[in-house]
Amino acid sequence: MKSSFPYAKSALCGAALLFAHTVSAHSGGAPTAAEVGEHLDDYEHEIATMSDTVADIVSDYEDGESVGDRVDALVETWETVEFHEAVETHAMALYPPIWIALGGLREAVDESDAGDDVQAWQTRFDNALHEGVGALKLVASQPTPTPTPKQKAPADESTISIIKQNLEDVAKRYRAGDDEGANALIHQTYMERFEGIEGTLIESDADLVTELEKDFNATLPLLIEKSAAPEKFEAAVEAMNAKLDRAQQILEQAAENKPSVF
Repeated sequence: MKSSFPYAKSALCGAALLFAHTVSAHSGGAPTAAEVGEHLDDYEHEIATMSDTVADIVSDYEDGESVGDRVDALVETWETVEFHEAVETHAMALYPPIWIALGGLREAVDESDAGDDVQAWQTRFDNALHEGVGALKLVASQPTPTPTPKQKAPADESTISIIKQNLEDVAKRYRAGDDEGANALIHQTYMERFEGIEGTLIESDADLVTELEKDFNATLPLLIEKSAAPEKFEAAVEAMNAKLDRAQQILEQAAENKPSVF
């Protein structure tokens, strides 16, 4: 049985607002597990600062101040801290909850009488941050794993085609009531497929990458959490497919423009 989520509509709208204000944070290299261990104190400091910032925002909201721009600034902070890249790389399951909580907070603070909602999103954000750093501590405590080759697409099948096939499977799992399986495949597809083509896409259309990141990490997981009708979920997948068609065009153009070594 799917669980209900009373704040889902706010979070979905808020996530859209947030991604409109941010720039993708994939300019640096992803940290290794060993590097995660070396930076745990930095991560703790970063999440403490963000948590304190949210507490101040909530307090000022309750005093009647306009705080939307400060939530936007917090999102920019989240995009630039080292903790962001570490969570996305080593604790992917906890990456969307942070985005969703920020989205819900952003939308809630625009309402004049949403104190309970604002506090609820503050709690979810704080919990997601602490769960994220907890997961990173676990990563750092484990022996360095032996690298394993990433799954490769068959030579006659493009990455975009595989992403679309996976999303079709996600929709089927959701319609069948397999929320856990649908979420797992969303995250797997984002990390193992979409992340590999982001660099090329960003060079031509950074906004497209931002929109697809939102879809993978906020839109689809949030629709699952709020028990949206299967038809609505499938419509969101179809909207993603249109963006993926644009991504395919960019990749094909990049391949055509790539200098030959011969």
